[in-house]
Amino acid sequence: MPKKGIAQAKDVNSILRELKPDQRKIAEEFRSIVKKTLPDAVETVKWGNIMHVYNGRNLSCFLFYKDHADFGFFRGAQLKSKLLEGTGKGLRHVKVRSMKDIDDAEFSRLLRNAAKLTK
Repeated sequence: MPKKGIAQAKDVNSILRELKPDQRKIAEEFRSIVKKTLPDAVETVKWGNIMHVYNGRNLSCFLFYKDHADFGFFRGAQLKSKLLEGTGKGLRHVKVRSMKDIDDAEFSRLLRNAAKLTK
């Protein structure tokens, strides 16, 4: 039977177990920032990714790739930050290659502003 992949993960702990150690550290830091900034955000798994829902709406997600992670914001096109990348209709993300790329203050600011858009 094939090994269960990240895309098939049913819960956050399953996803974390599948990540490489450096990715797991990044994921834990992302999670910590969200919990500290928006303690009422609900952590869940959708589409095989760790997601946060706020006021019943998708707020943010963590996507992991071979050489980086994306901290995504569903209403990111409405946010302002020099760190945001993307060209889609709504989603924008911050690309993180290592722990030194994580700007706690800016990520918290983006989360607070994204949360205001879910009301």
